[in-house]
Amino acid sequence: MTDLIYISGSGRSGSTLLERVLHSSNNVFALGEFHCLWRLALEHINCSCGARFTDDPFWREVMERAQFGHPEFSRLRQLEAQVARSGLLLRSGFSLARLREDPAVGEFVAMQQHLFAAIRAVSGKPILIDSSKAGPRAWLLATDPGTSVIHLYREPGDVIASWQSAKFDPGLGDAMQRLGIADAARDWWKVEQLARLLARRRPVFQLDYAKLCAAPREAIAALAAHCGLSSSLVPQWLGPDRFAQGDGYHSLNGNPDRFDRGPVRIASRPASRDSLPSRTRQQIGIVAAMLRAAYPAPATAAIPSDTCRQAGSELQH
Repeated sequence: MTDLIYISGSGRSGSTLLERVLHSSNNVFALGEFHCLWRLALEHINCSCGARFTDDPFWREVMERAQFGHPEFSRLRQLEAQVARSGLLLRSGFSLARLREDPAVGEFVAMQQHLFAAIRAVSGKPILIDSSKAGPRAWLLATDPGTSVIHLYREPGDVIASWQSAKFDPGLGDAMQRLGIADAARDWWKVEQLARLLARRRPVFQLDYAKLCAAPREAIAALAAHCGLSSSLVPQWLGPDRFAQGDGYHSLNGNPDRFDRGPVRIASRPASRDSLPSRTRQQIGIVAAMLRAAYPAPATAAIPSDTCRQAGSELQH
């Protein structure tokens, strides 16, 4: 049975919106971009409740229950650098069975599962949402049959254009990272490639951001059915495209929208390109057209496998 939903996708794909919808269900707790706990200094992380991570009573209780601190997060950082890599996936032949047999992978996953167990105990919520998005980590967590992987697809032109805009992150007290066209396209391509490869090994639910915004209740119902959680993933809908945010929201890192309070309306927000130089807009259009041709928006919930034949060899380049 699913007890962890991992949201895969590129940056700026809408993962924060999706986690907020799911968190509004009574049985669900959203972690945010959970890998920030070992990627960033704990003292610099702010919870979506407004408290510093190290001062937040909820997270302090979790850390005490799990007996986790700087040494454990340092070990997770070391392990991630060792195993959450496309190169390791390639050397394993993109085999989940071989990844399960790798002692470092086992330790990396087990340490996270220990933390997840503490979070479930403190929150009282049996289902967790991790919206870290990173493709290699999706593979490692997918070695556990209790993990459901949701891949969030967003039109590449909008993703690349969004990376050009400046956003301030109250959680870090600084501007969010901005990527150039080449880096944003590479990030989008890599995550799409890994998601399609993973779908050939086990079920992956692919959710189109545009379809989520156009018909949110239908999209979430299909997602819940895929995870076998139709009776558990029941957002607090206020209408066809609005929901009430769930209580006890302690999301870490991610889009600044996670600090908003009150009802949320789900609506597509295409990245504005009007302020970009004409040459930049042309470059984005060309690159996005190439990516769309290779990876079209999903017509159904399942990831098509016809674009996967050479995915493993292409990841070497």
